[in-house]
Amino acid sequence: MRNFLPNAEPSLRLGLVLAAGAAWLFAGNAARAHPMGNFAICHYTRLEVHADSLRIRHILDFAEIPTFAEKTRIDRDGDGVVSAREQQVYLDAKVPELFGGLTLRVNGEPARLRRRAARLQFLPGAAGLETMQLILDLDTPLPHGTRPIQVLFRDGNYAERTGWKEVIALAGTGFTLRGSSVPSSDQSHELTVYPTDTIPPQDTEARFTVVPGPGSATAPLPEAAAVESGPGAVASATPRDAFTQVIASPDLGPGVVVAGLAIAAVFGALHGLSPGHGKAMMAAYLVGARGTAGQAVFLGGVVTVTHTLGVFALGLATLLASRYVVPERLYPVLSALSGLMICGVGGRLLYLRIRRLLRPRPLAAGAANHHHDLPSGPVTVRGLLALGVSGGLIPCPSALVVLLAAVALHRVAFGMLLITAFSLGLAGVLMAVGLLVVYARQWLERVPVSAALLRRVPVASSGVITLIGVGLLVRTLGGGGP
Repeated sequence: MRNFLPNAEPSLRLGLVLAAGAAWLFAGNAARAHPMGNFAICHYTRLEVHADSLRIRHILDFAEIPTFAEKTRIDRDGDGVVSAREQQVYLDAKVPELFGGLTLRVNGEPARLRRRAARLQFLPGAAGLETMQLILDLDTPLPHGTRPIQVLFRDGNYAERTGWKEVIALAGTGFTLRGSSVPSSDQSHELTVYPTDTIPPQDTEARFTVVPGPGSATAPLPEAAAVESGPGAVASATPRDAFTQVIASPDLGPGVVVAGLAIAAVFGALHGLSPGHGKAMMAAYLVGARGTAGQAVFLGGVVTVTHTLGVFALGLATLLASRYVVPERLYPVLSALSGLMICGVGGRLLYLRIRRLLRPRPLAAGAANHHHDLPSGPVTVRGLLALGVSGGLIPCPSALVVLLAAVALHRVAFGMLLITAFSLGLAGVLMAVGLLVVYARQWLERVPVSAALLRRVPVASSGVITLIGVGLLVRTLGGGGP
């Protein structure tokens, strides 16, 4: 930043940085980097029938986090630069591995795929990280003659990964495709544009029959090397946000660092306001248990600490065990675990509070102290910890991107400061929500209500907690994600 404002006073420079960051914050996409998510590996396959062969273009588009993991294998000398030689060594090992995940049958018999060309291209992503495309051109001979040819193609590579999965099939001049299970139109333009007005396709298989007859001529597949400067290169660059981009600032002067920490804190606060983090669960617990302000702060702090530790743990898994631990596959596991913990806490509270509600009470004592004799039971540290951990168990993908970028850019200390500021912003929102609930409950307790209704509030709140856990489990098991 000093390079652009050489004569500005430090305070003016800081003010301009903060203003730019604020504009970037509210104008940009604050949710994710790669259009299909930081974890995505997107697939595109184009099957094209010609007179003598079936030509296939197979493209894999790796988002920031899987690209980071792959680059640690490509950059064999660890100098941070992927040389042409390193690319070639990687492709020579990777292409046979990908062949193992592709199935092609012609007239019911396995067809041998031949590699025509293969290359990598790296595109700018979030936080100074890159995304990677692996472009593979293949073909296989087709039998001569006039009889129909049945083709079956399956893509089994990275089946566990989320992302756009598109397969299209086209017939060249003199041929027609019958009974094709996939379209002939290309929605993503070879994974350079991801339409937002359609549900991402999940096609991994194509079946069709090739028959002689009038067909629509298709442009020949260009060699993979010619794609680098194609019109899709810019379109496939991913949107970013101010939080993830701060780590990649070329000049980390004091103004940029302060502005970055402020932006991270704001993003943490906004993240805390987004769905999740157990805000409804916290509110139900604090209302039903007649929690104090100190307990509200403690509960918000536990959620934040758990959330932050989850980012570091997932980052460590990505760095050290990416071959064996697929990060986004951990999210449903963590979500299910969170749901089970919430169900356990809510179910136990529901049982205990129903027992207390049904326990006989002296009439006089009940009439005199109905505002202070709720069947809630004591608030325990164990209960607060269980709820706090369950609410913060699922880490934020954007914070994980910042952490990996900090490692890649050798800015680990600054990355940790950004995540700490992000966590403080998150903590502030969660604690504020807890305090708001506590003081609102105390105010409502002054409003005259029937003792019978008031005694049912803790039971209802524990029921809400249980339902939140059940809903999280149902959504996770149904494939809805965290």
